Amino acid sequence: MLSIRDLSIKNKLIWMQVLTCILVLGLCFVAFVVTDIRGYKERKVTSTIAIAQVIGVNSISALQFLDNDAAKKILQQSEPDVVNAIILDKKGNIFASYTKTQISPYSFLPPFTDNYKFTDGFLYVYKNIIKDNELLGTVCLKVELSELQGIINQKIMIGALLLIVGITLAFVIAIINQGYISKPLISLITTIDTIRESGDYDKHVPVKGKDEIAMLSSEFNNLMEQIKLSNQKKDEFIGIASHELKTPLTIIKGFLEMLEDVELGEQNKFFVDRALNSANKLQDLIFDLLDVSKIESGQLMLNIQEFNLDELIDECISNIQTGNEKYPFIRIREYPGQIIWADRNRIEQVIINFLSNAIKYSPEVREIEVVTKSAKATVTVSIKDQGIGLPKSEHEKIFERFYRSTRSNIGTSGFGLGLYICAQIIKRHNGKIWVESDEVNGSTFYFELPIKNKQY
Repeated sequence: MLSIRDLSIKNKLIWMQVLTCILVLGLCFVAFVVTDIRGYKERKVTSTIAIAQVIGVNSISALQFLDNDAAKKILQQSEPDVVNAIILDKKGNIFASYTKTQISPYSFLPPFTDNYKFTDGFLYVYKNIIKDNELLGTVCLKVELSELQGIINQKIMIGALLLIVGITLAFVIAIINQGYISKPLISLITTIDTIRESGDYDKHVPVKGKDEIAMLSSEFNNLMEQIKLSNQKKDEFIGIASHELKTPLTIIKGFLEMLEDVELGEQNKFFVDRALNSANKLQDLIFDLLDVSKIESGQLMLNIQEFNLDELIDECISNIQTGNEKYPFIRIREYPGQIIWADRNRIEQVIINFLSNAIKYSPEVREIEVVTKSAKATVTVSIKDQGIGLPKSEHEKIFERFYRSTRSNIGTSGFGLGLYICAQIIKRHNGKIWVESDEVNGSTFYFELPIKNKQY
């Protein structure tokens, strides 16, 4: 069932205005009808009392001389709305009577004093006949109110017509009015989605007017400027820090490699190996940070050249298998010897990253399948593992900077930079990168490159 909270602001505004219009028109219509009915009844009472008074005055002589026929003739001259009329003597007995139809029974009830009441759709009027302060009798009139129902029906038709016109106008005005509220908000949401997907903080929301939404849009633009400035300072820091760390780390690695060649005891050799391994990890991280700095500053340059992609993949497999002999590789070539134009070192970086991840996130020793497929103008490389896999919700996020899968965080190290760098390298080659995976059958990472690439 659709909740009010699930409606868009646009629809909420429209329905709010329409319902307000219906409520106001409904209240006005009720007040209008009630006032009209009350006015009609007051007029009817006044006119009927006047008629009763005239009948009473004309019946004084008939009552005094006990002339029933004369009194009856006077009653027969009543208004057409009078369905029953009687004249009572001073003792309360019927002196003369009149009925419009034979099926209209008398229904006058005491007390027979100056009074009126509305009962069962009729008006009952009682008017005493007084002569020289002496009560001679009472005129009783029963008046039908058929005209009242006609008035009510007419008012309902008018009210319904006004309601339809009012709702139509309310819809039109609401649709026009909501544009001033919902459109700027939709523009803001669209800009946020664009920034989230592209990471481009130069996007701004147009600011129109001086209302609260304009203030929100203006503050959002200011926030984007601050984020952009913060990112620039962060990237500058990463670049400077990486460069500053690179030189002393190279020296440390050099001395550790020299110590590796020196005859050492078993325990000392273990310590040197551990230190060299950690230095290599730190060096890889620094290179990743330098690449990120180049990507963010637009300084990632490509050296496009012609080379054999299959030979490069075989070299990468051979290098990665050194130290990982237990992992069997399955190599499939659809068209062996594929020649492409690309930056060989950067494509090697992508392949090595894919292969390293395939090993890193396979908890058990299982085979890794590397496939090359060529089309008319593109070549696709896929690397399939049988590891922990990725949930579908992470297929797009996994290529974002600093993003790490919730599943890969357990028992593995990293900063979430490798796949981000790979994605940027492939993007710079005008290619595509994606993953197909589930949490049961492992993951298959793909990248597609144009066979011929223009020089950068």
